[in-house]
This record gives sequence, C-alpha cells and structure tokens, in this order.
Amino acid sequence: MGHPIENLIAGVPSLGSYASVLAEIEAVLDNPQSTLTDVGEVIEKDPDLTARLLKLGNSSFYGFPCRVETVSETISLIGIQQVQDLITVSTVVEIFEGISADLVNMKSFWQHSLACGVAARQLALSRRMPKPEKLFVLGLLHDIGRLVLYAQDPEKSRFVFKAYPLSSESLRETEREVLGFDHTEIGECLLRAWNYPANLVAGVRYHHHPLSAGAFQLEASITHVADHLVNAMQWGSSGQRVVPTLHDKAWERLNLPPDVLESVVTAMDDQLAAVEKAFLPAKGGTG
Repeated sequence: MGHPIENLIAGVPSLGSYASVLAEIEAVLDNPQSTLTDVGEVIEKDPDLTARLLKLGNSSFYGFPCRVETVSETISLIGIQQVQDLITVSTVVEIFEGISADLVNMKSFWQHSLACGVAARQLALSRRMPKPEKLFVLGLLHDIGRLVLYAQDPEKSRFVFKAYPLSSESLRETEREVLGFDHTEIGECLLRAWNYPANLVAGVRYHHHPLSAGAFQLEASITHVADHLVNAMQWGSSGQRVVPTLHDKAWERLNLPPDVLESVVTAMDDQLAAVEKAFLPAKGGTG
C-alpha cells in the first residue's frame, strides 16, 4: 500500500481521449519541416476539438478583430503552446465528467474553476506577464485535488461534507481533519504525476498560502486573488460555503493598483459565457 494520496491519483487517467492528439502534435513539432497547417490538420481530425478552438478563437476571450476560420489561423494568432494548454483543459473537463451529482454540482464546479482561470489570466495580462494562458490553466486546475477525491473516494468525500457544516472551519481545514491532508496536496501530487511545469504545481499547492510557494509566489498569489474574487462574486462553487480570507501580502505581491479588479470583473462578465461554451459539455456530464 502506498501513501493515501498516491493511491487516490493512481486511478486517474492522464490524458483522456485527447492523448493521441497531443502525441501527434508533439511528433509534428519535432519535425523541423512542419508548419502551422500541419499542426492544424492534426487537430482537425477531432471535430469536437476543432469546434472548441474555433469557438474560443472567435470569442471575447481573445477579442480578435477579424473572424478566424481555420484551426491553423487560430494557432498563428494564439500560439502552439497556448493551443496545447487549451487541449489540456478540454482533457481535464472530460476526465472528471462522471462524478456523482450528490457530491458536487459539476456545472457549478466548472463555472467556479473557469471563472478563476479567466480572472487569473486577466491579472497576468494586467501585470504584462509572459504566457498569460498558463495562468488560465492554473486558475482552472487550482481545485483539481477535490475532483480526484470525489471521483476516487466518494465515501471519504461524503464524510468531509458531513463534517463541514458542523465545523466553523473552511472546507480545506475540514479535509485535513477528516483525511489528514487536503485538496491542494492531492492536486500537487496529480500534476507532478502528469509532468506539469513546476510553476503550475506550486500554484495549485499553495493557492491558499501563496507566500509559501518559494520561487512561484507570484503565480500562487495570482491564483489566490482570483479564487477570492470568484468566491466573493459567487461565480459557481467548488463546495466552499464562505469566501476564503484574502491574504494582504498576496495582493501586495501582485503590485497592481486596486482599480485593476474592476477590469478583471469586467473581463469575467465579457468572457465567462464564451469560455463555458467552449469547454463545458453542451448536454449531460455537468451534474
């Protein structure tokens, strides 16, 4: 028997049905003669993925002035790395489709997660950080440890939810009392197993205590602020009943003027419906 967290993540598939698409993209990128059209042709073999990317490419999330008609156009505008990140997001949504509705409303969970992604990306854009899409992925994945718990051990999850209303503590603290660990540690372990970059792993692990994230305090602080904002605005829910405390030092770490929050909320208003449309199943699977 391994560690309880390792046992939990052992049952989680790594890349769902998009594994072959990602592997083909990697193979194309390894060929110095390959073009954006070649990458586009790989993605276009999957009609669902093609539709998602074009939906997103033509949405307010990117706000391109002209309509994009093909996947290769979308790739040329947003970059191959970002396209791979967006495929990863589609993968994660797909992997956790079957979670019982008596544990969590999956539509509400994904609304919360996607809103965190949009807010984190907007904060990263405000700070002119490179690769703001990475922060979208981080915001989206910040509570993935909870999904692992719900999917792999629904019984223990029920114990957590039974204890939570009786406690004055946060859902995370209740997890620690019942399980001996919490969703951030499960998320960290899963992303390590999936070979995710260290900044995303640390951002997930420390989004409640961003100043403990070492070299990745900025990423963790952005996720922390995004999570706080989304909870305060009540965009979906990952199960938490009250708005978690905002750490002043995390906000200071962002070094942004307070009025930036207004632009983040505006971006969420403008973009959230488009992002949900691109990533959430149109029917079924959302709880």
